[in-house]
Amino acid sequence: MAEFAYKDIRVRLLGRDLVGLQGLKWKRTSEGEVVYGRGSKGLGIQQGNERIEGTLKILQSEYQALLKSVRAASPGSNITDVRFDIVNTYGDGLTAVTDIIQTSKITEYEKGMDQGDMQMVIELPFIALDVLENV
Repeated sequence: MAEFAYKDIRVRLLGRDLVGLQGLKWKRTSEGEVVYGRGSKGLGIQQGNERIEGTLKILQSEYQALLKSVRAASPGSNITDVRFDIVNTYGDGLTAVTDIIQTSKITEYEKGMDQGDMQMVIELPFIALDVLENV
C-alpha cells in the first residue's frame, strides 16, 4: 500500500491536466435519521439522499485556460454553465489510484487579491452526481 503526497496528484478536467492546481477536496454526505418507536432508544436508521460537493483551488492562469476551453465548446458561456468529470489520479504505475468525480458543476467563483499576494488563487466550489473511487 502506498501513501501519496501532494506532488503525486494529477487532476484532469475539460480536456486538460491542471498544472495550476493548488488544491482539491470533495466529500460525500448521506442524510440519515434515527427512527424511534416505543422507548427512548432508536429502532433503526433511515437513509436519505446523498450529496457530493467539493472545491478546486486553481491559479488565475489555470482559470483563464479553463474558461478558454469552455468558450471554445460553447461561445458566450462561463465556467458555471458546463458539466464535466474530474479525473483525479494519485501516483503512477501499479500503485496509482484514480477517483472520477462524475458530472460536476461549478456553482460559483470569486476573483480577487489582497495587498502582498504573490498570485491569485481562485476557489471553485462544485457539486457532482457521483464519485467512482479507486477505479
